[in-house]
Amino acid sequence: MPMTHLRPHPRIPPWVMAFLCYLPGGLPADTLISAMNAITMRVLCRATTSVDGTGSGFILAGGTHIATNWHVVSCVDQDGKVSVLLDAEPPSLVDAQVLERDIGKDLAVLKLHRPVARPSAHFATLATLAQRDPVVAVGYPGGADDQGDLQALSAATLTEGIIGRLLPRGDGAGPPLVQISAAINPGNSGGPLFDEAGRVIGINTLKALAMVPTVNEEGALGLERVVVGEGLGWAVAADALLPLLDRAGIPYQVSQRRITALERWWYREPVLVGALGLLGLLLLAILYQLTTQTGRARVQAGFTRAMGQRRSLPEAPPSPPAPAQIPVHPPVQTPVRQPILRVVAGPYAGQTLPLATRPIAIGRNPALVQLVIPAEESAISQRHAVVGHDAAQGGFYVEDCWSTNGVFLAAGPGRPGDATRLQPGQAQSLAPGARFYLATPAISFEVDYQ
Repeated sequence: MPMTHLRPHPRIPPWVMAFLCYLPGGLPADTLISAMNAITMRVLCRATTSVDGTGSGFILAGGTHIATNWHVVSCVDQDGKVSVLLDAEPPSLVDAQVLERDIGKDLAVLKLHRPVARPSAHFATLATLAQRDPVVAVGYPGGADDQGDLQALSAATLTEGIIGRLLPRGDGAGPPLVQISAAINPGNSGGPLFDEAGRVIGINTLKALAMVPTVNEEGALGLERVVVGEGLGWAVAADALLPLLDRAGIPYQVSQRRITALERWWYREPVLVGALGLLGLLLLAILYQLTTQTGRARVQAGFTRAMGQRRSLPEAPPSPPAPAQIPVHPPVQTPVRQPILRVVAGPYAGQTLPLATRPIAIGRNPALVQLVIPAEESAISQRHAVVGHDAAQGGFYVEDCWSTNGVFLAAGPGRPGDATRLQPGQAQSLAPGARFYLATPAISFEVDYQ
């Protein structure tokens, strides 16, 4: 199959070059795509009165040098001049000279007459690549110029593809090549080939083309390059360019590390990866909390709150109607009885606590409970239980807050062996005079009225 270099595209009319002049410029690299665009430059090869052709190139460290193909700037051997187009409107052009060349590898390094405010390329070698790796080719194909206006002359074209084959070569057989399926055409020569991380892995150089005879409308014969096969392009591997940069004393950054699966996923779905990362950090924080007693108590308390409202207490059976009586004397006002929690056994035995206003949480952590059990009572959890009075139902309730050693409902005074362990997170209704204990009968309570 005949192979042809992607020659500079010769279709920019001479009047365009007449308006090109100096203008400082720079494109901020806010995203990976904008960085690829900003690194890539249009390279012009000019004769005395016209543009011989255009190609592509990319910025090296410091913004003072450009890398491209040698055949893009070979006009200098016929006294031509090389320039780099920054912007088309208003026109901005920077002259350059060939600093280093390697004709066998079809590579050249240009030195700009003034630096440009653009990001510079970071490289990755053949060792980081494999077949089917995604790639992005960036440059200035001439066919795209035909469809645009003057402003389009400074806008690069991006095409995506994959690596079809790697040709390391050596021993004088030619430069190492990367075969790609990304569409490249005349004018792409010298432009960068990027991997998913935005690293330059090659310089777009070749495409499968053939010269065929053509006849125009006037019947004149001519020659035109046509595509022989689609998805067949080649880029000179970045490994071949690095010796030229060393020889010219130009600093560069190069990676020998292949992109990991997680990095590849990040470049494709950054929002999803970020959300999963935050979820992972949350789970790690919860696991860390579970390694300490205080943390476990906080998690248990939060889980208890998340379980929703406590189960409603059962309604008391209706009382039979009292027989009608004719009062002889004015009725005697019955004092209102107050609900209380009485400590039967334990550190506060004999004391009573009111339950009329709010429930009482019992445990060893002062930050989580109202009735604090001494720290040496290790069988008691940080937030062990909650006991309260339900005025609407006229009864009491107790709830196990997911304690380690449980809450037990005593069958009656003097009968601890008949105690029943309560289900965690569920409110258990209690009748006045009912007793319960936490973990051990040595810490017992009674609900009642006084």
